[in-house]
Amino acid sequence: MTWEKYIAGLFFAFSVLQAIGQNLSDTIQIHEVSVFAKKPLQKAGLNTTKPDSIALKSAQTIDFSGLVSKYTPIFIKSYGQGATATASFRGTGSSHTQVAWNGLNLNSPMRGAVDLSQLPVFFIDEAVVFHGGSSMVMGSGGLGGSISLQNKPSWDEKFGLETIIEKASFQSNKYFMKIGLGRDKVAASTRVYYENSENNFPFYNHGVLPHRPDTQENTAYWKTGIMQEIYLRPVEQQTLALRFWYHMSNRELPPLMSYEGGEREEYQDDKTLKAQLAWKNYGQKWETEIFSGFNFVKLEYFRNNPRFDFVIDDTKSLENSFMNRVRFMRKYNENISLSTGIDLNYHKVKIVNHTDRTGYEEERMEGRLLFDLHLRTNNNFMAMFLLSPEFYDGNIVFFAPLAGIEWAPLTIPGLIIQANASRNFHKPNLNDLYWLPGGNPGLLPEDGYSGDLSFKYEKQGKYFHAKNQLTLYGSRIENWILWQPASNGAYYWEANNVKDVFSRGLEYQGSLHIKSKKSSIDIHGNYAYTRTSNLNAKNSVDKSRGKQLIYIPKHTANVFLNYQKNNYSIQYSVSYIGKRYTTSSNENNDFEQVLTPYWMNSISASKLLVFNRIRLTVKGKINNLFDIGYQSILWRAMPGRNYSITIGINYKG
Repeated sequence: MTWEKYIAGLFFAFSVLQAIGQNLSDTIQIHEVSVFAKKPLQKAGLNTTKPDSIALKSAQTIDFSGLVSKYTPIFIKSYGQGATATASFRGTGSSHTQVAWNGLNLNSPMRGAVDLSQLPVFFIDEAVVFHGGSSMVMGSGGLGGSISLQNKPSWDEKFGLETIIEKASFQSNKYFMKIGLGRDKVAASTRVYYENSENNFPFYNHGVLPHRPDTQENTAYWKTGIMQEIYLRPVEQQTLALRFWYHMSNRELPPLMSYEGGEREEYQDDKTLKAQLAWKNYGQKWETEIFSGFNFVKLEYFRNNPRFDFVIDDTKSLENSFMNRVRFMRKYNENISLSTGIDLNYHKVKIVNHTDRTGYEEERMEGRLLFDLHLRTNNNFMAMFLLSPEFYDGNIVFFAPLAGIEWAPLTIPGLIIQANASRNFHKPNLNDLYWLPGGNPGLLPEDGYSGDLSFKYEKQGKYFHAKNQLTLYGSRIENWILWQPASNGAYYWEANNVKDVFSRGLEYQGSLHIKSKKSSIDIHGNYAYTRTSNLNAKNSVDKSRGKQLIYIPKHTANVFLNYQKNNYSIQYSVSYIGKRYTTSSNENNDFEQVLTPYWMNSISASKLLVFNRIRLTVKGKINNLFDIGYQSILWRAMPGRNYSITIGINYKG
């Protein structure tokens, strides 16, 4: 079926459903109620971003990299639809953004990073981004920041069923389903999804001579997953949570646009199994948490030349991580709280390349102590201090503090001034230490010092609610680990502590909610200016001194608009990605390309129908609205204008 027929069918469905749905809505308009409360003491001095329910709902059928790129200041380095996508926060590397699922760290001990394309938004109930040093509340390593993914029980949902089907361009299909059960003491949820695509989109190829129209090939993929959650509440102040998450994917890896060689076959298989058990007790003076979880990852990478039946790479890796945590929080009164705790984690990695018989098998034991003090001196001033010494591989890092303050001047209602400073560090991943050839067991941890100064202003009226936040930040990371050609002239690359990186910039976040009796408008926007440079290079031999790090844009921005009237909704989003350099010298010539800035626009329209306990949503969306040609990664083709149609059914018993 052609897309013209899909679109015609969509508008026909809108017309029919509107006629059927008239007078069936059970929506009741009520007057807005404002609730005011003191900010939780545990959030004092922390710089965070939290995508709201509208953002999460509109992003249900995409992976987490899409949510981050549209609704936060984080830059996503993506190799294309279905391909690897990693986060670069405040000019740092992908391994400097830590990602946790309900407290279970997902960063690979082998590679250091998290592939956000493998995390569906449909599996997440809440996401919180911690900027800069604020990430230390989740642990070390987040030199740029960290992301916390959360799932929440629904105790009062007797029975809920949600299904979503999406058909999209390039023979893409997505299927989602969630079943939820709830009682006073027991709640459970099961989520499953499946996605596949031929991903064979047309593009204009600037990587070959002469330039010509082309079609992306060898990019098909599929991925699927299931998540099971079980929650128990034996008494009112205690909860027990058991969660499992299994995920599989297979993706073909296409050659570069500039590739003109013979036929090749290249693909990657991923399998992950995550599980966690958490017990919490909430008392008037004490809160206790005991957590245990594991993360198992199996990755297979294969590349060959089918014409000559010659295998170039056949690599398999296994990662096993066991993580344990105990926390105690003493609440002396509403103005003083003290948290203490200990983490003990164990990682084991085995990797082998069956082609050249290289690889390694290594273990890592690590631990962390936590002391976290929060104070409120009066209604307009709060402070916090965190100290978390760690050990790993026989090394001890004693001094890793975070200190923050939050002040609300009484002379300017709605204004909050927030500041924090920290010292953080990032351990070398196991590939950096032990990969053969090129690993360096003598690597030092990357050592980061950072500081934030934020100005937040919030104003609320009868029909609107506005929030603004401007943050100035600076960080310096010493002993930055970089892979570069071997110093002995050998053919391979090796890891060394070679950079001293200075990152500084600003972040702006704003939102506006306007509501009338029958309609509402929500606008969210982010802007980030990021300046990163290498300070210790020698000008005579290295042109990178003072230059912007590769693939880090100085300017990024995004705006999301949602207009809703009755049960109709229109959403528009636009993202801007600035110029990116692909070489450390920041030069632009025939051999050193610069990726040009681009704007990415998308628009969608949806209609909600309510039939007693059933809610039916039909949505049409156009991505890359103006059909621009762009590259996120040098010589990696990206799709032009494309479409999707989504139908969602939600039943609550």
